[in-house]
Amino acid sequence: MSGAPRNPNSHSRFAYAFARLLVQKPGTILAVLLTLLAVSTWATLKLRINSNQLDLISQDLQEVKDVKQVIDMVGGSGFLMLALRTTDEAAMKRTADDIAGMLQADKENVRTISYKLPVEFIQQNMVLFVKTEDLVEGKRRIMAFLEDKLRRSNPFYIDMGATKPVELDLQDLVDKYSSVGKKSIRDDYNISNDKKMLLILIKPMWDTTEIGKTKTYLDKLNADLAAYSAQPGKVKLVEDYQLMGDAKTIAYGYTGSYKTTVDDSFAIEESLHPVTIIALVTIFLITILFFRKLAPTFIVVSGTVIGTLYTLGFTYATVGELNMITSILGGILMGFGIDYGIHFTFRTRLELGAGKPYDQAIIDAFVNAGRPAAVAAVVTGGSFFVLMVSEFRGFSQFGFLAGCGTLILGITLFVWSAALLALFGRINPEWPKKLIGEMKPPPVNSTSGQELRIPRPGLVLGVSTAAVALICAAAVPWAGTGETPEGKLSFFERVKHGVGFNYNTRALIPDGMTSVLLQDEINVRFNISSDPMAIYTKDLDEAEGVYRELTQNAHKYPSIDQVVSVFTFVPPEATAKANEKVLQEWKQDMANLEARGFSISALPPEMQDKAAFFMKVLDAKPFDVHGVPENYKSQFKNLPTAHPDNHGWLTFIYSSVDLFDGQKMMQFADETRGIPVTYYPGRFDTNDFDPKVAEATKEFRAAGATQLYAKLARIVLWDGKVTVVLTALWILAMHFLDFRNAKLALASVIPLGVGVAMMLGIMSMTGLRLNFMNIIILPILLGFGVSHGLYLLHRFLEGTSPLVALRSVGAAVASSTLTAVAGFAALLAAAHNGLRSMGMVACIGLITTLIVSFTVLAAVMQLMHDRRQREASSGAGTSGDSGTGDQGSTKAA
Repeated sequence: MSGAPRNPNSHSRFAYAFARLLVQKPGTILAVLLTLLAVSTWATLKLRINSNQLDLISQDLQEVKDVKQVIDMVGGSGFLMLALRTTDEAAMKRTADDIAGMLQADKENVRTISYKLPVEFIQQNMVLFVKTEDLVEGKRRIMAFLEDKLRRSNPFYIDMGATKPVELDLQDLVDKYSSVGKKSIRDDYNISNDKKMLLILIKPMWDTTEIGKTKTYLDKLNADLAAYSAQPGKVKLVEDYQLMGDAKTIAYGYTGSYKTTVDDSFAIEESLHPVTIIALVTIFLITILFFRKLAPTFIVVSGTVIGTLYTLGFTYATVGELNMITSILGGILMGFGIDYGIHFTFRTRLELGAGKPYDQAIIDAFVNAGRPAAVAAVVTGGSFFVLMVSEFRGFSQFGFLAGCGTLILGITLFVWSAALLALFGRINPEWPKKLIGEMKPPPVNSTSGQELRIPRPGLVLGVSTAAVALICAAAVPWAGTGETPEGKLSFFERVKHGVGFNYNTRALIPDGMTSVLLQDEINVRFNISSDPMAIYTKDLDEAEGVYRELTQNAHKYPSIDQVVSVFTFVPPEATAKANEKVLQEWKQDMANLEARGFSISALPPEMQDKAAFFMKVLDAKPFDVHGVPENYKSQFKNLPTAHPDNHGWLTFIYSSVDLFDGQKMMQFADETRGIPVTYYPGRFDTNDFDPKVAEATKEFRAAGATQLYAKLARIVLWDGKVTVVLTALWILAMHFLDFRNAKLALASVIPLGVGVAMMLGIMSMTGLRLNFMNIIILPILLGFGVSHGLYLLHRFLEGTSPLVALRSVGAAVASSTLTAVAGFAALLAAAHNGLRSMGMVACIGLITTLIVSFTVLAAVMQLMHDRRQREASSGAGTSGDSGTGDQGSTKAA
């Protein structure tokens, strides 16, 4: 398929007309650009980053609605945890009381706190919760002990040494029933079993998603704690995540969903500050190295900065704000956008080197480099636009802004560079050549008169294809699609399992993130996960049904470790009645014992206080949920400020799995997304909305950060697949429209397709896996990597030989690629592992596409060129000149 004879860069009368306008009126054009720059700078300065992550997810999602309901009910999902650590229990409790008073006084920032809960009620009624057989066993041991004490207290008792005194050992039973759920009933405070850590749970006046407010409050809280430490007679408080305090010093730290969310988000932001500087310096040095002059570097870099500011101004006009995702927009666009300025400048140098006057050189460079640049901008921009299909607003907004920004940068760099050079040329026609230099067109023939060509292209293609195939084969999971084993794998084990996907989000966060380390310590010391999810129910009847379903059918919910509800503090009805009978019998036995002369005073002093409490315990009576004290109930009820539609009760569920493991997190979310419950309307309260049936069924959902993150994880996984497919289809379609030739379109995407496949193979061989962050880089790589083949093929189709095409635009292709590599390579200096993985994947992908362009594609072009020459020479009455004009490009396919 040869197609119609045409030069792909010679079709646009509009491009020539606009280029002439740039040359004729450069001052006017620059004035317009600078005016737009002033307006864009003003708009950029007014941009703010919205740190509320909840706004990035569609508000129509059920998971978002559920979380908002919980936020309205209790003020937020999860807690900000303040942990105190010391060996001095008394000092820790005194300090906790002081800090609690300080927190409660801060009505502007603190909604509620929880650090102690009176446990006397539970202690007195714990006998109603224990299994009846354990209560009977405890009764037997205590009565045997008391009988022995009574016998030995008899003045006529003579111990002949035949029997030993009965010892009272209840430790096994005490350990078994020393907590309700995971809350110890031995102490009012939220203190660990080893008495070395105490937790203060803070509920701020906002939710975890409002990161900026949390960061500001943490700074204030640190200042308040420092002021407290400075008071006379107070302990010294030190924020330290390793130190074990003593009587004079108490270590403290923060964790919980509020703190971990802040740490992860600001770790990204803080990592980007040095990364941006490194990227800009490296890009500047690379452009100087390739241009060998300072002026073209200044023109290109300044144009890139201007285009980036235009994009940020456009962002303010269209979206109004940045978010935690689009905040990295400027850095990415500067790395990609400079590509257009480099290609225009290199082409202008080439045209000047051909002996053309400055004005004609600028016009020809604008048209000849503009066509592939325009296609590359449209294709790259379209690759970003593909992200707009995402349900995650962070990605969709990023796709929209990055796509528009790519087009804005492409236009800006061509117009800015051309107008600036034209203005210098109008002042002095020699200045453009002096400023950016010139590049003589590479020779077409050797000194012997033979056309310069790539030697033995068939062999080059065969060898490079074999090497590429071997590398690509490493990406295939030959051992099956199961999860790649954790730990250090040998080279052959890595290749056997292919590239794989790492679901563990711990691999993305910065090493040694303090809030995560403290969270792990809390999990060990308190045997709980740090933040629960909540299930909303309208009334007590529904709450009881949920509690019963989850506790009596634990096999259906293996990811749930603990269920905490107001019904946690209500003894099982059958057990309570059976235990009441045992207690009444026991009380009678004690009366009989006293009638025989037993007295509490006969017990050792350390047992006498406990004995008095024990007599109260014998009076315990069964009770239902209405007998639970209000200070217990309030933990599960809505706040008075909640909307009437959100009045009700919450049941909290804690995970038994590591929620940093993406697969386990999604399993936990799946198990709690729909919980079928049978309940009995009117059993505990009567409401107008109660169904008029004795038994009702309803499905309930858990709400919380875990559900949102699980939804986001699924969105990322789905988007990663869909956007790659859509981007590939978009690229193929645009390349076909550009070349109007299927073979040329396929040839132009060789660097892209083969380069990405090689990237996956290299990732497999080096043990680098895809994850929730670097998977999003794939469509971006596809969009940018397409420029390699475009520029080379367009230059080739102007009628040059492949070697001439490589020599004339190869430096520009290499330079633009290396500047992008420099931008992404700067991410390797980031402390955030997720950003580092993005940088590594991008660098590998960009370098492999460049290598394929200069090997596989170059050999393919040489074979196409040889065929073009054969067909041209065999045509009747044709000249067969392979190096000229449109006809030379006629048979390129």
